[in-house]
Amino acid sequence: MSKITVSREATYAYSSGTGAVYRTPGAMGAASGGGKASAGSQAAAEPTNPEKRTVGGFDYVPWGDDNLFPQAVIKDIEKSTMLPAIFEKKTDTMYGGGLMYGTITGVDKDNNLVFKRGYDLAIEAWMQGTALNRYAYEALHDVNTFSNAFPELILSKDRNAIVGISAQEACWCRYRKPKNGQLTDVYINANWDNGGNPEDIYTTTVPVIDPYYNAVDALRGRSGFKFIYPISVPSSDKSMYQLASWNSVRRSGWLEVAAAIPEFKKMLFQNQLSVKYIITVHSAYWEWKYGDWDALTRDEKKTLLEAEIKAFDDVMSGTNGAGKTVMTTTITDKKTGLEVAAFTIEAIDDKLKDGIYIEDSQEASSHIFTATGFAPSLMGISPGKGMGGGAGGGSEPRVLFSNFVSTAQFKLDLVLEPLNFASRYNGQTIDGQPVVWRFVNPYVMTEAAAKTPSAPAQQETK
Repeated sequence: MSKITVSREATYAYSSGTGAVYRTPGAMGAASGGGKASAGSQAAAEPTNPEKRTVGGFDYVPWGDDNLFPQAVIKDIEKSTMLPAIFEKKTDTMYGGGLMYGTITGVDKDNNLVFKRGYDLAIEAWMQGTALNRYAYEALHDVNTFSNAFPELILSKDRNAIVGISAQEACWCRYRKPKNGQLTDVYINANWDNGGNPEDIYTTTVPVIDPYYNAVDALRGRSGFKFIYPISVPSSDKSMYQLASWNSVRRSGWLEVAAAIPEFKKMLFQNQLSVKYIITVHSAYWEWKYGDWDALTRDEKKTLLEAEIKAFDDVMSGTNGAGKTVMTTTITDKKTGLEVAAFTIEAIDDKLKDGIYIEDSQEASSHIFTATGFAPSLMGISPGKGMGGGAGGGSEPRVLFSNFVSTAQFKLDLVLEPLNFASRYNGQTIDGQPVVWRFVNPYVMTEAAAKTPSAPAQQETK
């Protein structure tokens, strides 16, 4: 006998007999009496979901014109001397002291929510068993890099609890074409850049949770044991794959400029630094010193020439030659009758000693830091000519750190959203209050605090 399960708001129903899921929007009708709507009132309509038109005969939405946009981004990042470290440091800063959970106990005098950190053995076991710290860091890194992340939720066999959360590689995920404006599935394949497609054996299809509308009840009314809970940072005119704001430095060409400068300087080192002088030996010198030069065999000439060059080189090179006087001989050129110098020494201009392209490197670095939204002093450097630890005064990094953390709240909330969703689905509470998740802010030490052995390790929470 089939069992019918209806969601609390009667928007979805599930039949265990047929395995069918029924969408029943508006089945309960509008509330009568014209009174004020409560938090649980049935919506009069579904949210609008405009659908971007896609081209091609494939069943997925390409990410970029060739479907390899994230792979191209990764290649550009790997060629950069700055971006990998910036994204890692940015993620480290946002991750802070890691994850924690607790409850909201009220509002303080400044009208801020009061968060009380909690401890529960069952939640601790769940947190450790599913390695939530790894999920949080990986999801933050994908959000910072691509502005998209794909958390995967794993349900228990009885579907009564979410027992696992992981972050799928963003560059391996592609959305299935929407149906009636609704995202239904994500294709996961690590081989998109090697001919991967939704039909091959390396593709896993995972259903999508719509995070915008009654997500917990909707999941209870569905079948299956794993789901993608997509998160993204909004960007203009992008419907599924959002575009990270730092991508502007790729399109502007500054990333290519930054990569070209060290490559150019490398070639200078290889092809110029080894040549410091050009020494010209007049042809008349050999006859003047050795007599009938033309009568010598080729091997004899070669032996004498090598010996002469070695003797001259011993004078010109090394510390033993420092401060010595080099005497050049003048001889008479029999062909012209003029006196000429036996040796002419010309120094090669070393372009690198003047710091060639330092200003260009500094400007490119400035554009990269601006695009990523991360201050150079938070990396401990001032890029360009003054590079080498000049990160400004101690107060500057502290202020920039606080500003960065306080303005990163939306991205932090995005990564926490699947955790809060899982806690609601699992019914996790402490002292009867719903569990909520936070990141621990690292403590920003002042000079005075650094000298105090008992200085706290952390302070307010994100």
